[in-house]
Amino acid sequence: MTITHSIAVSAPRATVFALYEDVASWPAWDQETKDVFLPEGLRQGSAGWLKPRKGPKARVRVAEVVPGRSFTMEGQLPLCRMHFGHELEDDGAQTTATHSVRFSGPLSFLFRRLVGREINATLPATLLGLKRAGEAGAKSG
Repeated sequence: MTITHSIAVSAPRATVFALYEDVASWPAWDQETKDVFLPEGLRQGSAGWLKPRKGPKARVRVAEVVPGRSFTMEGQLPLCRMHFGHELEDDGAQTTATHSVRFSGPLSFLFRRLVGREINATLPATLLGLKRAGEAGAKSG
């Protein structure tokens, strides 16, 4: 089971993806991210950590990047891996941002139950923050 939420952003896809690439700015638009450190930036294989608003600092790795379009982060839990997908699609007038979370591994059922509900509840606010930042960037750019 994958948790998925989407939002329409009145900004070009490049403007929204630039927010993803500016890793240090994530806490400014994502209220669930307290701090993040990816020394190599948003590049496939880059590793660092993310401190959520609630919970301990977690090691993360950029599993995949399609420049200008999508990226996937992975976090490791005991016998479980969390996959955080971020995808952008545009129709010329606006960009649809979709964030998803998937759990895999032997204890995925447990972590889906323990943290999945909260992630599902907070993703809309994260996307709203992305929308506001993207639209503000489109107006100023």
